Amino acid sequence: MATKNPRNDKLIKTFGQNVRKYRITKNLTMIQLAGLCDVEYGAISTIERGIVNCSISTAHTIAKALEVTLDQLFE
Repeated sequence: MATKNPRNDKLIKTFGQNVRKYRITKNLTMIQLAGLCDVEYGAISTIERGIVNCSISTAHTIAKALEVTLDQLFE
C-alpha cells in the first residue's frame, strides 16, 4: 500500500469516506470487508480514515466487494 501524498489529500479522503458509506450501506463490518477483499482489517481502517493512498488493484477489489463502480468511490 502506498503512503499518503499531500497533493491528493482531498481525493484520498473522499475515497475513504465513500468506502465507509457503501460498506455501512451493505451492512458490512470493516472485518467482513477486509475478508472479502483479502486484505488486513487495518488496511480498510486506514483507507476509510484517508491515511493511505491504496493501490488501484486494492481500490478495484474494494469496489467489486461493495458492488459499486470505481467512479462511485471517487465521487
